[in-house]
Amino acid sequence: MSRYQIKVSETDISTIAAEGVSVLDACLEGGVALEYNCRSGECGECIATLVSGTVKELPGADPAIFNDGHRAEGKILACMCYPQSDLVLSTRLSARPQAAIGHHHVHVTQVIPHGPSIYEVRMLSDQPIDYEAGQYFEWVVPGVSSNRSYSVANRPGSCELIFHVKAYEHGEVSQYLKQGRLREGDMFELVGPYGTFGLGSQAEAPAVMVAGGTGLAPLCALLEEEFASGRKRQIRLFFGARASCELYWLDRLQQWAQKHPQFQYFPVIADPDSSPDWQGELGLVTDLMQRKLTDAMGYEAYLCGPPAMIDAVEDLLICKGIDESDLHADRFLAVV
Repeated sequence: MSRYQIKVSETDISTIAAEGVSVLDACLEGGVALEYNCRSGECGECIATLVSGTVKELPGADPAIFNDGHRAEGKILACMCYPQSDLVLSTRLSARPQAAIGHHHVHVTQVIPHGPSIYEVRMLSDQPIDYEAGQYFEWVVPGVSSNRSYSVANRPGSCELIFHVKAYEHGEVSQYLKQGRLREGDMFELVGPYGTFGLGSQAEAPAVMVAGGTGLAPLCALLEEEFASGRKRQIRLFFGARASCELYWLDRLQQWAQKHPQFQYFPVIADPDSSPDWQGELGLVTDLMQRKLTDAMGYEAYLCGPPAMIDAVEDLLICKGIDESDLHADRFLAVV
């Protein structure tokens, strides 16, 4: 079996890739802290420059994220490429601590529906699992064709892990939940943690957070981390959904706002016809931000949700003066 060295240019950092392992996975297994998120060619976080060597690229990358223009510049998408020789890469490295990726056995303690399509799943491990707020785990679901990735909605430090799951009409995991096949006491395997999404370095800068649907989950973990730190920086959370039944955990957000005066939250729905009794804000989350956020200069931003929403929010915040280096995004893909 072939083995290839992967080296980060202008550093002493390197690792070995076994045959059949992607550049990204080899780096993660070897402790090379590449920036990454989705691991499936959809977010673009792991784009690197190939200084030397050859790779085989698998099809399937989102062309809006990675395309022939990038290839012409000698760039690769580390999650979609497999070494064919020793490699030298020029790439960003994450300054965030990287917890070791492992297999973890947990058991389900609660499955709580929030409306017709959102489920809160609580799991318990025998001892606390090492991860950072903002990271995600793969679920190994019995009878489901491939692992599914879900972000943790609570901060690390306890034996409990909380996940928010969006159920889709024809999804495998969705049917697993809707049919009640995931029950209290079920044993489960998690793989991870994965991802480099998390709190930035400007601890005192005001922050704007934007969640679309279950993109709320990792932001809740970040909020818990912020509140536990004792910092008092201003935080505004904009929470968008199609219908009011998809706006969940509003009671928890209200409790946090009452306990922490520096925190404000603004829910909004895009489809008023779906929620005739809704008395709150209407429109896209960017419409609400236009009304509530005068400028974003000096802010940090944390964005979680569908890629189209994140792209629109990033454009808006840049127009309002935010430094692009202070944009932190986790693009949620539809996981069925």
